[in-house]
Amino acid sequence: MAARAFEILQYATIRPYTVASGKTGTRGFAVKHSGADDAVEDMAAVGDNCIGIALEAGAALAAIRVALFGNGVAKVKVGTGGATRGAPAKFAANGLTDATVGGATTKLVVLGQFMQTGVVGDLVGVNLGGFSFTVGS
Repeated sequence: MAARAFEILQYATIRPYTVASGKTGTRGFAVKHSGADDAVEDMAAVGDNCIGIALEAGAALAAIRVALFGNGVAKVKVGTGGATRGAPAKFAANGLTDATVGGATTKLVVLGQFMQTGVVGDLVGVNLGGFSFTVGS
């Protein structure tokens, strides 16, 4: 039998999300955005762009609390290429844009993870930290 699990959430960013229609949120599972900036569903594959861990379970349309990965959320300017919720964020000359991680040999600095979708010039939330250097484009 496993040791009793514990949590230390003193400095975590926790916010409510709605479980997407037809989906579920499972306590202790990683969750990803699902169709809207404020909707989530359980992680379904290794490559999913997850945003945090569900702190409680919920059926479709239920409100659940999610502990976000990272160290807070900041507003950033969207650059050429746009921003897609859940995607890693990288430098663009006029702001931040979606990054493609893996499969390349060029150093890539991932600055965070987009929490909202936006077009050039928009301000959107980026989940800070938990991200770093990798390869990609």
